[in-house]
Amino acid sequence: MKTPPILLKYLHNSTAKARPNFHKTASKKNDAGFTLIEVLIIVLILGIFASIAAPSWLGFINRQRVRTVNDRVLQTLRSAQSEAKRNRRDVTVTFNYNPNPPANPVADPPTVTINGNAQQLNVGGEIKPGQITLRNNAPANSIVFDYLGNVNELPLDTSVNPNVRRFFVTVSAVGGGTKQCVIIDTIIGGMRTAEGNDCGTLP
Repeated sequence: MKTPPILLKYLHNSTAKARPNFHKTASKKNDAGFTLIEVLIIVLILGIFASIAAPSWLGFINRQRVRTVNDRVLQTLRSAQSEAKRNRRDVTVTFNYNPNPPANPVADPPTVTINGNAQQLNVGGEIKPGQITLRNNAPANSIVFDYLGNVNELPLDTSVNPNVRRFFVTVSAVGGGTKQCVIIDTIIGGMRTAEGNDCGTLP
């Protein structure tokens, strides 16, 4: 059977047209993707965003650490006061003391001793050594709750004018920044928290 000339001509034309289209499609596939300059620009933009966000994120993390340890200090003091009332005996709470923060931060996580039993305030290992500084204004770094839950004697706070008698524990991030505290300012053992300039200052 002889192929009609019209059909041969159609097949010849369609084959001739397919070749240029194939080359155009192949070149488009080879052009897909990013150039090295485009990748470098994206990396540069991401780096700028990261440098802007990093200080804010570090500040947020430090605030969370300080708030967490400060809450632990408050819970510890309240627990000691309740124990003194419940057992009808004196309870002594002693905090670790760092004489020169933040140049010489505490080597260990913040600790507190209640009648000789030491407890860490590192929230189950979340607070690492050297991240938080814990200080207080008591001469012996201690406060005593009597059998009624009262405080026998409050140290004199000379950092405020006029001077007042109160016991305070300050919690701050090593390197400065945020600071919070727990204050006992009545002999009946009333406690409150404060932050920033409302906390007492220590020499």
